Order: sequence, then structure tokens, then C-alpha cells
Amino acid sequence: MKHLLFFILSGCLILASCSGKDPVYWYNPETGTGSAGSNVPYYPEKPGSGSSTNPTDGYAPAGYNLVWSDEFTSATQLYSDWYFESGGTGWGNGELQYYCPAGTFDATGQKTAALTSDGTLKITAYKIADQYKAYTNGKSYISTRMNTNKGWMHGYIEMRAKLPLSKGMWPAFWMLLKDGPYWVLDPSKTGAEIDIMEYVVNPPDNPKDVIYFSAHSYNATPEGAEGKNSGYVDPQTHVKYAYCQWVKINKPEEWHCYGMEWTHEFIRGLLDGVEYFYVPNPKPNEVDLATWPFDQVFNLKLNLAVGGSWGGEPAATFTEDSYEIDWVRVFQK
Repeated sequence: MKHLLFFILSGCLILASCSGKDPVYWYNPETGTGSAGSNVPYYPEKPGSGSSTNPTDGYAPAGYNLVWSDEFTSATQLYSDWYFESGGTGWGNGELQYYCPAGTFDATGQKTAALTSDGTLKITAYKIADQYKAYTNGKSYISTRMNTNKGWMHGYIEMRAKLPLSKGMWPAFWMLLKDGPYWVLDPSKTGAEIDIMEYVVNPPDNPKDVIYFSAHSYNATPEGAEGKNSGYVDPQTHVKYAYCQWVKINKPEEWHCYGMEWTHEFIRGLLDGVEYFYVPNPKPNEVDLATWPFDQVFNLKLNLAVGGSWGGEPAATFTEDSYEIDWVRVFQK
């Protein structure tokens, strides 16, 4: 989620972040053109539009088969396939929310994660009255952060969702390693993070119409590798791709599909079946976790953060807003 790649050094928490001001490789899906450079797109060819013409069915490429999904119609599956993190500190970004165990704030009975009669999951952030802050480590907001018990390595992963628009909202659909370290100084033990979709409503620093995809590794992210920020260099073309790339989205409060194709050779991110993120494995014939830590098992994560170093301060009038998910699906060859 966001670029919460962090490590502890001499007692200090160090964060890696991405914003719309970072250099990216931008792509114009209307023309399929672009060139390498800051805020200018480059891809080897215009991406395809996906194998599906129906956005409710998603955009899984040909050759992939469904191996797991949550269509959010079963409470039994929700609580067996996912586990809920809880607490108000330790999230690494100065965030303002308290994550509720099992998606419920016991002090008031408010549901921060609830299945709807339409067969969707709503993750809702609420502002709470001061009298309840004793239950949230002093936090003024409550929300949900949930993780799959299962993990996967490689495949096509996709979510269909509606995003909240209130200032300070920060929904994410992302992945961390199932086992092993998250983010450490020793390149031989480095962790990783894949952010399939991050969306932050913090104008004017971040506009309301931009989503982000990031693939974090020790060598690619600025805070790793002593700040070298090597990105991902194609071993054949020598083109450098940034670890964080972003694209404009029309009406994020409406249904959209957020997808990732993830292989040993590359990772690409898609919005409604159109590719806007791409990084190649710089060393496809080697095992180098500092450069390409993505040949490991990862768990999926959903959360709605509030505020923090990237989310900013919610409006004084904020009471609640929701991140609604229709389904999450995992496909593999």
C-alpha cells in the first residue's frame, strides 16, 4: 500500500514514497505512442485491450485459468479466506485510522468491512466521536485492512471496484510477501511490495483522477540500494522503466477493473484492460532478490487508509466514505 516500503535503521523509520511528481514512463492509450524520459511514455508496442469486452467479466488474458476468487457473496468465505489486521499504530506513514478487528468497531458496532445485498464488499472509513478514541489509541478514524490467507506466485490478478472521493482517502489493492522480510538493508534478504492500485485524494498535491502502480525492490526504489534508484532496465533494449508509474482515470467512483499480469520475465499493470505500467526483469537468467524479488509467494491485501504522509488531512466535515469491491480474482497458466 502506497510505498510503505520501510526499514529500521538506528531506530529511525525510513519510508519510500511515490507521487505524481515522481519521474514516470507515461503512455497515451489513444495513440499508443511515447518515448523514454521523465513524464513521457514509453512501451515497446501499444498494449492490447484485453480478452473480454464485458468489464463485469474482467480482462484476463488468453491462456489464464481462474484458480481463486472472492465474489463477496459469502460471509463464510470472507472470514475464512481473509484475516483482518488491527490497531492504530505501526503502519509506517503517520496514518490517521485505527484498523478494526474482523471489520467491526466494537465500541459502536459500526462495520468497517461489510458484505452488501448486491454481492459486494464495502470497506468504510468513519470519523468517530472523541469519546471513542480511548478504544483506538487516540485515532479519530476507523477503517479496515485485510489480507488473504492464501498466497500465489505469478499469474493475472484483478479487482473490480469503486473508489472513494473524499479528501484524505487512500484505498489500495496490493501485495506483500507471504514469508520472509519486507524491507531490509541486506540485499540478500530483501523483501518486496507490489501495489496493483493505489489512489490518494489529496488535492492539490495529488489530483483526484490518478491511480498508481508500483513494483518495489531493493534496487529499484530510491530508499533502497543507497538511493541509487536503478529502476528496471530491459536486458535487451536497455530501456529503463520506473518502479512507480501512474495513469489518469475517468470517474474513479464508478466501476473499473484494476489488473496485473505477473511473470518471471515482467510485471504489467492494467486499467480496464489497457496496460499503463510495465517493468521487465533486468536479470531473467539469475536469482537476484535485490533486483527482482518477485519470484516468490505473495498475499493480497485490501485496505482504506486515512490521511498520513501521502493521504493528507481529511476535510473537517468528513464523516464517512467507502471503497466498494465487486470481486477479486486470481488466474494462472
